[in-house]
Amino acid sequence: MSTLSKLPLNEPDRQPDRHDQVNPAARHPVLEVSGFSLKFSRAAHVPNLVEDVSFSVNAGETLCIVGESGCGKSVTSLALMGLLPSPPANIVSGKAIFDGRDLFTLGERELADIRGNRMSMIFQEPMTSLNPAFTVGHQIAECVQRHRGLSGAAARKEALDMLRLVRIPAPQTRLDAYPHELSGGMRQRVMIAMALANRPQLVIADEPTTALDVTIQAQVLLLVRSLQAETGTAMVLITHDLGVVAEVADYVAVMYAGRIVEYGSVDEIFDDPQHPYTIGLMGAIPSVGKREGALATIRGSVPSPEQMPKGCRFAPRCPFVEQRCIDAVPPDKQLGGTHRVACWVAPVEHTLSGAVA
Repeated sequence: MSTLSKLPLNEPDRQPDRHDQVNPAARHPVLEVSGFSLKFSRAAHVPNLVEDVSFSVNAGETLCIVGESGCGKSVTSLALMGLLPSPPANIVSGKAIFDGRDLFTLGERELADIRGNRMSMIFQEPMTSLNPAFTVGHQIAECVQRHRGLSGAAARKEALDMLRLVRIPAPQTRLDAYPHELSGGMRQRVMIAMALANRPQLVIADEPTTALDVTIQAQVLLLVRSLQAETGTAMVLITHDLGVVAEVADYVAVMYAGRIVEYGSVDEIFDDPQHPYTIGLMGAIPSVGKREGALATIRGSVPSPEQMPKGCRFAPRCPFVEQRCIDAVPPDKQLGGTHRVACWVAPVEHTLSGAVA
């Protein structure tokens, strides 16, 4: 019996638990990114769009990258998959070690052998990612045949099993449906089925539950967590939904204007956020209960690549800004455990107590 066939298809729905993981002793780094910088120009005076990004994700764990639109999250994921056109995209520096090889140095043929096989991606927009000219069953089967060499009949059966796995209603019928015949939520689940079909070591998911209602979202998150527990699959999840982060993340990287400004375990980030940007994101979460006063917001917007500030990129929007924030890039500060923050005024509680005094 295959690993995927043992997943809990008929298990009653429950909230995904980030502790549904492989044995900690079996964890090892699946992806290690260090010093990654990128820009869409070769001109020296143009600032890097992504600047000195470093993170790693272990087998069976989920790293969530969070931030506003325009912060560089999706660009980072596309660069890791080798899907950015070059030119204009230019990787200035850094390494991305996957399975002992640097993804940034591989040729197109080598990347094609890895993509959709040992490393896969769930895209944010399924309608533009699925081919409208082929049935969804054909597209899943093609992915399986390309990397596992199955016969047409065996690949079609595998495609049907994957549709069942992601809880597509009437999967036998949907197998021969075209993307435009499915709802947005179903199309997204087809994308997830394609991403999981070859039992990848790493899944990069760019807002994978955006098109799903909360019930299906919970089912999909449970499905992915179950796969991780069974196979040790690592996941980099890009999202703006802090509710999803709280449910599924093991580690969190907060990204702003192309830089990781805070990093730590999910408990470290949620229990003790330190960067003013992270604090602003937490304060902007809508409350289910009665709220007194207006919803908190972060003033201003993410700077354009041509207008990146010299020092801290969040300085123009920061309520704690000082002159040194404007003049120089803040160094990473280790706060204990895995928690680190790039902020001159952190720890913030010390800054606030000093202001009160």
